[in-house]
Amino acid sequence: MQTSIFWTRLKKHQQYLYISMLLIAVFFIGSSLITPKITSVTEDLIQDIIQGNLKSKENIVAFEFNQLNNSFKNSQKILQNSQNNSFEFLKEKLLFTSDLAIENHSIYNSFVSIDIPKRIRETHFSNKEDSLYQKEIHTFLKNIHFVEDEVVIDTIITKANNVINRKIYIKKLSNNTVVYTGYDVDLISFWSYFSEAYKGDGGYTVVTNKDGICMLHPDTAYIGKKIDTYFSTISIEQVLNSSLKINGYYVPNNVNSLKDNAISEFLDLEVLRYYNTIKIGNTPLIVVVNFPVDIHLKETSKNLQEYFSWISFLAFTTFMLLLIASRLQLKKEYVENLKVVEEKEQLIYSNEKYQKENAILQLNQLKKKINPHFLFNSLNSLHVLIDVNPDLSQQFVLKLADVYRYLLDEREGNLISVKKEMSFLEQYIFLQEIRFNKSLHVTIKNNCDETILLKKIPFLSLETLVENAIKHNEITKQNPLVIQIFIDKEFITVKNNYTPRKCKTKDSYYIGLNYLENTYQYYQIYTFKTGVIGDEYVCKLPYITQK
Repeated sequence: MQTSIFWTRLKKHQQYLYISMLLIAVFFIGSSLITPKITSVTEDLIQDIIQGNLKSKENIVAFEFNQLNNSFKNSQKILQNSQNNSFEFLKEKLLFTSDLAIENHSIYNSFVSIDIPKRIRETHFSNKEDSLYQKEIHTFLKNIHFVEDEVVIDTIITKANNVINRKIYIKKLSNNTVVYTGYDVDLISFWSYFSEAYKGDGGYTVVTNKDGICMLHPDTAYIGKKIDTYFSTISIEQVLNSSLKINGYYVPNNVNSLKDNAISEFLDLEVLRYYNTIKIGNTPLIVVVNFPVDIHLKETSKNLQEYFSWISFLAFTTFMLLLIASRLQLKKEYVENLKVVEEKEQLIYSNEKYQKENAILQLNQLKKKINPHFLFNSLNSLHVLIDVNPDLSQQFVLKLADVYRYLLDEREGNLISVKKEMSFLEQYIFLQEIRFNKSLHVTIKNNCDETILLKKIPFLSLETLVENAIKHNEITKQNPLVIQIFIDKEFITVKNNYTPRKCKTKDSYYIGLNYLENTYQYYQIYTFKTGVIGDEYVCKLPYITQK
């Protein structure tokens, strides 16, 4: 029994179950379709972030190396405009610029050397305490051979505990005086400053000169060494040719930056390397920015996918909770509605039971009223008839006995066939016509076949309507009461001429009609109609079909 109830409920709610399953399937399909798109958009977004980070790092490198190059650039300008100044003024400006250079803590020392023909070379150092350095510079300058009037030397020198970027500008003046001005950048010290000033998790930066010798690297062991591994796939020439000078700035020669995937010797991870060129004065430097793939691409994409998965899970959980809540609410409403329906059905049943009991009670009251009045009137008529027409009085007694036998017969329910009711009515009319003589005329017209006579109508319904017509209308020889009964397919229609008495007995008038109305309501038939139409009182009795 419980299994049957379960399957019945399941079938009732299977539509909601199918809709729920469809929504869940749509959710997961949509999630699977959206996730790759989000990953793609995320990777594009990360690429944009990397490009911005890349430009930022390139600008930082360019700025810091230009700061180192400022004294060199100023010395060049002074010497290139030397023809307009005296030698002493020129010397004073060069020495001032040289002393100013070491204000940058990454510049170890700077110098100015003047070689006047037929005189001893004169060399000035900003840092005068290091005699070994001074001796090294003297030796270095003596070994320089040049034929041009203007020479730039930019070289990297590796020492025991240090790596130096030495830059020298040589200018031959009009009087054959040769001026040497330059400085040494401590690249290890410069890296210490750079790493402290520009901390971050946006990858790391490597800088090399045009020969591929490292000048800047987070692992100082690589500084001063040629790092061929960086240029195994992308050559130095490709990088140097990838930039164009536009309005004094070097920008990529093509839309897409040069980039390569490699294994970082520093991180021991897969990195994405971006190559570009910057110019410090007239010297090109190669900037290589390394972004760890796992951190910047895969991990970020993975994190976003995880975030989206969590969001999807929360959305799905919320949806399921709402679905469960709605189903519980629906179940609650269903139970409440079922309870209301049951209560309504109970009320309908109680009302029907009441109507039936009330109809039976009214029928009994009707019988009680019919019996004494009808018997009294019938006996009076019989008393007169015995002397006048003995044969007719004998028929009268037999008909009266049949009428009371019909009234007193015990039966279940309060319905009777049309045929039996018509048979009883004919006997009843016979008695009443004898009583009223020629003042009462009753006609019955049957327009249907025998099957209609088998249909059911309320017990005593026709007798009740005929008796009401007799009781509540004036009956005289001048104004006889004419009652017509028509048997049709859907109704039995009872009509009489309407000549109401002046003194009405309301109680007896309504008992019979209330009995009929309650009987029809019990069987949920609402086409029982009574009323005055013109000069006739009309009543329509519908047939009753028992369920």
